[in-house]
This record gives sequence, C-alpha cells and structure tokens, in this order.
Amino acid sequence: MSIDTVAATDLQTNFAPIPACANPVRITECCSWEELDHYRSDWVQLLADNPNLGIFCTPEWLGPWWHAYGYGRSLMALVFADQHGETVGVAPLYRERSGSAGFIKANILRLVGDGSGDSDDLDFVVRPGYEGAVAAAFLHWAERKPWHICELNCLSPRSTVATHLLELLRIGGWKHVRRDRALVSVQLPETWALFLKQLSSKERGKVGNRLRRLETRHQLTFHRCEQTGELAEYLGTLFSLHQKRWESRAERGSFSQPQRVQFYRGLCALLTNRGWLELWTMKMDGMPVAAQIGLRYRNSVSSLQEGFDPDYSADSVGYVLRSHVLRSCIASGINRYEFLAGDQDSKQRWGAEMGNYIDIRFAHPGCSGAAHFVASESLRSIKGWFRERLPQELWKKLQQAKGKLVSN
Repeated sequence: MSIDTVAATDLQTNFAPIPACANPVRITECCSWEELDHYRSDWVQLLADNPNLGIFCTPEWLGPWWHAYGYGRSLMALVFADQHGETVGVAPLYRERSGSAGFIKANILRLVGDGSGDSDDLDFVVRPGYEGAVAAAFLHWAERKPWHICELNCLSPRSTVATHLLELLRIGGWKHVRRDRALVSVQLPETWALFLKQLSSKERGKVGNRLRRLETRHQLTFHRCEQTGELAEYLGTLFSLHQKRWESRAERGSFSQPQRVQFYRGLCALLTNRGWLELWTMKMDGMPVAAQIGLRYRNSVSSLQEGFDPDYSADSVGYVLRSHVLRSCIASGINRYEFLAGDQDSKQRWGAEMGNYIDIRFAHPGCSGAAHFVASESLRSIKGWFRERLPQELWKKLQQAKGKLVSN
C-alpha cells in the first residue's frame, strides 16, 4: 500500500499539467443507459480485443446491475474515440451523494458495478495500446466535473489503466491512495486426478470421504440450470437456502435486499442465453440441500454466492457440491476457478493462489475535494484503529447494528 501524505492544512490547488499522449482521444459522456447502449457493439468488440477483461466488465453484468441499483445515482459513462472516430474505450461511471467523508456529504465518482458488494475485477474497457491515452483523457475530463472523491474499487490486478492512472496522479500531485484487497483463485489442471494432487493429503481425503459417506446413506443428484424456464426454480432454491443459513445465525443474508434479488433475476436471464451461467443445486433424496451460483466467461468460472440447509451442515453438503462443481469445470475445459475477493480459509483449502485487486481513491484537484478526502481518510484510519483493537465479536455486532440503521 502506498499513500500520499495528506494534511488538512496543506491542501494543494496548483497541480502539474497532465502529460500529453501520443494517441489523443475525445470523450462522449452518456447520462443514461439507453445512450450508452448505442455503443454496445463497440463495447463487445473491445472486450474481444482485450483478453485481460473479465465478465464483470461486460454489459451483460453491468446493465442488470445498473437497472437494479441505479436509482438515486447519476450515470456519467464515458466513451473514448480516436482521431478517426473509432471507439477505443468505455468507462461506465456514476456519481452519487454519499457520507463517505464521515459527517460531510460528498459527491463520489465510482465505476458502475461498485457500491453494492456484488462486483469484483472491474476496469475501464480499453483497446490494448490506448490505456495511457484513456487514463489521461479521463483525468482531463474529471478536472471539469462536479465531484469530490473518485473511488475506483476492485480493479483487476491486470489493469494497465490503473498503472497509468496512478502514475498520472503522482505526477500531477493529486491527493490519492492505493490499497490492495486479497483475491483467491485456483488454477485447474486438465484432469480431476491432477487437481486432487494439488490438494493437501488431508483435503484430498475429505473430498472423497464426504461424498462417499453421503452416497451410502442418501440418493444424491446434482443439477445445473441450462434453460431460462428453469431459472425461477433454481434461483428460488438459491435464495431460500442462502437466507436460511444466515438467518439461522441471526444475520441478514445477501438476498434480504430486494435490489440484489432483482439484479440476479435480470442477470441470470441474460447469462443463461449465452451459456455463461453456472447455477447448481444438490439434492438429497429429492430435497434441495445446497446451491451455488457462478459465472462462466472465456476459460474461467467465478464463484458468486452459495447457500445450504443448516440442518445438514454436519454432512458438509456445501463442500460436496463445491467439489462436484470443480470437477465439472475441469471436465468442460475450464482452467481457472475464481473465488474472488477475500482470503477465507474455506477458499484456500482448494489449493488456491493469492493475489490482489487494486483500489484507487483520489480527490478532485480543488480545495473542497481535498478537504473531503482528508476527512474521509482520517475517518478510515480511526475505523481501522478500532477494528484492530476491539474484540472480533464486538466489532461484528457494531457492524450489524450499523447495517440495521442504514437499512432503516
């Protein structure tokens, strides 16, 4: 983590000019999703041209997200074109009024997909070779717009745009901070037997033993949703099992939010038609006991959400379904399984590799933007200090209380 020194008594208002780029681009701003959708074919082509971009940068993911979560937020999506008028980049951004700076309300600029806890591996969608030009044009545009803090969260570790942005922010003297957040992924070999060899001997034994133990006592069946007509049933199973698990622990589950339910319904209808949906259920004696949803894109599968019946937790039904899904992925030629953000032990047991997403946070080059930035960074520091020192259970209860206040 690197952070520029920020002091409330030393707010810079004179910034170095952003260096000119060899490939200048012009920007078109889209203030509605309908306007942005005019560039969908260009967007899709940019994704095809850039193998570093994942499913969270596609219109299939971001469109349903915006329709579910966009209320009260202002779309400020940018389309970048070269001197010949060809689209070379898309940056789906939005602005919202937020209490990110503590008691001070600030205008926050974010990528579409961020702010709900659903999206990972975000990025600007840019044709290779134009990353520097797009980053420079974006900052030139940002200087003239009404916002205080820009948060570009969960950027891909492969993001070249992020590298250029950080350098331009440093050169220009913009108040900014870079933070890393853990991500976990598993490299999948060509066969299930080779995958098992990647696991510890203890974990290898658990994979086989837990499945065999259930098979001797129950009739197990595994099903993958493959048609849109099946979605309502499969999603209903996922939602109910996920909520049942968390509510048994007196916690709110992810699908207690109507917006997330709406998002998943709209998303899954699109993904099923493209063959990108990995929505699985596991039944014991005909009764669903575990469910899992993931995204298939290029040669990888990303795990999103799961649920299982807590009445069968001793049978490790979620674990058994996970192993079945991994085996299916390998059989279909998938070579990477993404657990996404977070480094929980439950992810690392599968022979996972650790990496980092990138968060970039910076202030508008003006006194008010820098003041908001200072206030919000100070608040984050105080929050971090308490989190490190309070007992984990107390911290958890405080966060739950905060969530209830926000929802009310």
